[in-house]
Amino acid sequence: METQETNASVADSLKSTMVEVIHFLHGKGWAPATSSNYSVREADDADFWISASGIDKGEFAAHDFIHVDAVGAPLDDARKTSAETQLHVLLYECFPDAHCVLHSHSVYNTVLSMARKKKKSYVDLQGFEVLKGLRGVKTHDVRVRIPIFENSQDIDGLAEEIGAWFEQHGEPQGFLLKGHGLYVWGDDIASTKRQMEVLEFLFEVVYKLKTL
Repeated sequence: METQETNASVADSLKSTMVEVIHFLHGKGWAPATSSNYSVREADDADFWISASGIDKGEFAAHDFIHVDAVGAPLDDARKTSAETQLHVLLYECFPDAHCVLHSHSVYNTVLSMARKKKKSYVDLQGFEVLKGLRGVKTHDVRVRIPIFENSQDIDGLAEEIGAWFEQHGEPQGFLLKGHGLYVWGDDIASTKRQMEVLEFLFEVVYKLKTL
């Protein structure tokens, strides 16, 4: 009984912290209306909590998370999960240390993902001091490449394509879906939020540099 209560307390704390992050992202304009999806899982757990579909992110609450198993199937919950749940499943499978996934629909990440020619399906970030805020980056003198994948309603096929890219190229700092948005992940909520803030800042910088 005590273990169950402890687990429930941990889950409640994680969901509460995630709600604060979601409201922050909404306030930044990175999660307009009902867009974006988010998930979090406890250490050593294969199942995770993911945002319910169709909830305005400015009004999102802890009870709007759905508990799903390792393959994204709801556990005792009739509500609909995000259509992109399988991308979360993929990230947790590919990167076992990941415990949080965040997604954003900012103006700058959307424009940059659309502006890339097909032969250049990535955004390169290099020479910026704030790059050191990214996972494992120790110097500004580094090139960080953010891949862009074609958006698709075939989420299973998209997950397979992205997974194949991971196998060939290794773990990126995040990825973009063309005309759709950014996905980032991390070993806890705080580091994942930082990952998103750094990349969103740099996307805005890159866009504005191109307009000078």
